[in-house]
Parts: sequence; structure tokens; C-alpha cells
Amino acid sequence: MGLDFVALDFETANRSHASACAVGAVRVRDGRVIDDYFTLIRPGEGLDEFEPANVRVHGITAAAVEASPRWTEVYPSLRAFIGNDVVVGHNAAFDMSVLMNTCGANDLDLPELSTLCTLQLARASLKVASYSLPWVVEHLDLPAFDHHDPLSDARSSALVLIALATSAGAETVTDLSQELRVPLVPTWTERDDVMFSQLSAEGDALVGTGFAGEVVCFTGALRMMVRDRARELVVEQGGRWQDGVTRTTTILVTGDFDERTFRPGATFSSKLQKAFALVDAGQQLEIITEEAFITRMTIGEHELRSRLGAANARTKVPAWVLSQAGDGPDDDFWGWYRTAC
Repeated sequence: MGLDFVALDFETANRSHASACAVGAVRVRDGRVIDDYFTLIRPGEGLDEFEPANVRVHGITAAAVEASPRWTEVYPSLRAFIGNDVVVGHNAAFDMSVLMNTCGANDLDLPELSTLCTLQLARASLKVASYSLPWVVEHLDLPAFDHHDPLSDARSSALVLIALATSAGAETVTDLSQELRVPLVPTWTERDDVMFSQLSAEGDALVGTGFAGEVVCFTGALRMMVRDRARELVVEQGGRWQDGVTRTTTILVTGDFDERTFRPGATFSSKLQKAFALVDAGQQLEIITEEAFITRMTIGEHELRSRLGAANARTKVPAWVLSQAGDGPDDDFWGWYRTAC
């Protein structure tokens, strides 16, 4: 068995993780990309609004997918392409959430898959100012790519894993997972209903810990919230904030860029340039966009499952989450969760 896996990337029409509008995947055998898969997707009724923020990132519009197949047509061929492979992605939790929620919204059986995140692998093994895909690709001296084109992103994610495996001397995905101590994570399926049925319906809601122990600084104009609210969220998530970049800063959030424009070669403010210099000098500091800041406040499936299994973690879990049907508040569990908490 060699370095075999499938790298996967989704784009969505809006904030709902059930609004998949494009998917790209590449198959890797023995450390080489041998096949690929791509299609645009016409989101289902009620999930087909293309929000400007999403279009700004990936460039896909409602008109572009008008003649594209629905998810019920796409999924069988995509599932066959994945087969029994480990699924790899950069921020794999997002892509797997889209896969599961889109299946749930279309009443399709949920796939049981193992996943591995190249974002986590990069954080475990590299020293980079930002761990977004363009920065990791440049750091590893991999070919340039069209960020947020799903097939291009999937291919680059595959190349990142191959490069990291080569550096670590890992011959399989499992070897790499063990070497870098980044676990393979199973998808959340009906097998977890037993765990949920044992949870108490009483007790306090879980408190987010996305910035626990972090010292966060902001630069540039935020688009989604005022800076005072962003600072409050850092504290609510277990961190603290500061006005300027110092030697204690661990995260710098830049509101001047989105996930498409924050890449090597852009023009940076003096605060960002100072942060880059501190990283070069060895400081543990990560630069993220406002979109990544929002995402980081979302507790991922793996963490949630782990915390729900703890003796002191009790919460009310809405019934629709148990079936992953995707028909809960706002069609988006994590959006509901952040609001509820």
C-alpha cells in the first residue's frame, strides 16, 4: 500500500453548508496524481441564493450553474470516484461538512469516510506566517494555482500532502497522520446517535474555545463586524486581544484581504510587515483573514464529539442534528450553534 488518497474541495453558493455549487477532486496513487473529477452543481431549491461574499471569493454565479446537474445527479459519480480512499482537504472539516449537509438536504445516505486535513498537517510541520493554501504552496515551492477553483485547490492540497509525506519519510497517509500526530477523522454518521442519546438534556451550553490561550490583534477594516465586537468574541472564545503587534501576539487578523486576495506578493500594511518579520525571527504568530477568524470560532465535528464525550460536557442537541438532515434552523448547524451559544 502506497501513498493513496483522494483530495476534495467544495465551493458553496452561500453560508449554508448544504449549498454546494462546485466540487473538484483528484485521485492519488503511490504519491502521484492519476485522475481528477470536476463539476459545477445547481444547488437545491431554497439553497440556491448566490451571496455576494461567496461569489466574490470563487466567481461562480447562479447563471454559471443554471444548466448544471443537481446534487442527486452528481453524488453517485463523486462517491464512486472517492471509493474507499481517505479524503484529504485543506480545512477538511469544511469540505466534509458540505458533503454531509448537502447529502442530508437531499435525503441521501451519508458516507462513512476517513478524512485528513492538510491545514492541520501544515500547522504541525511547517513554520509559515499564514497556513492558508497559497502560503503553504509557496513555502513548499509547489506550482502556482488558481485559488478557490475547486479542482485547482484539490490538486494543490494533494501536492501539499505528498510534499509533507516526502519530508516526513511517510509511505502512507496513515504513516503521515501518525508521524505528525494529526488524526484521521471519521465522518459523523448515524453511529453517533447512541452517544447523543446518552447525553443529559440539562446543563449549560458548550462554550467556544476557538481562541483559547491566544493573543489576537486586528489590522485593517473588518467587513462583517465592528472591531469592538470582534474583540469581545476573542474573549468569549477564551483568548485576549491587544492593539498592536508585539512579541506576545499569536494571531493577527487582517480585514484588508479575503481568502482570495491574501496571498504572497500582495501589498501589505506596516503592521502586517512587522508580523512577517516576527515570524521570520521565530515567533509563533499566525496571520489569518476575517473569514478565517469567523471559521475558527466554529467548533468542528471532531472537537464537538470529543467534548460531548467528556463527563463535564452536557448540552441540548436538536433532533435534526442527529439525522444530519440539514433542515434545522438556517439549514446550518454551526450557524445555529454560534447564535445559540
